[in-house]
Amino acid sequence: MTTRILPVEEWPRLEGTLLGEAWESLNPEKDLVLVLEQDGEIVACTSFLPRWHMEGTWVAPQHRKRSGVGRAFLRGMHQMAVSLGAEELLMVSLDPETSALCRRLGKTSTCLHGEHYAIGL
Repeated sequence: MTTRILPVEEWPRLEGTLLGEAWESLNPEKDLVLVLEQDGEIVACTSFLPRWHMEGTWVAPQHRKRSGVGRAFLRGMHQMAVSLGAEELLMVSLDPETSALCRRLGKTSTCLHGEHYAIGL
């Protein structure tokens, strides 16, 4: 068995894997795909995606849904992301208000399903 970074031109080989539905949305200039192959067949794969992750987003309860607070905070978050060169942000939502904020922050917003983990190395 061999582990290797799959070259971009081979990404269509990911069809039939969990990445088969997502490989076309990967950024070939930044994202990497690691595969484990046995006899030329992909038997395992994962992607490494450099993204900015926002965590701990909070607005004081007495200021939620008050005129201008959310809009000003969204504007500040957007400006910060743009200044960092971010093309996409990742953020975990634990409540409906944060989910609404996520939907308003960027041009597009996709709700990702599953559990999120912070894996220390």
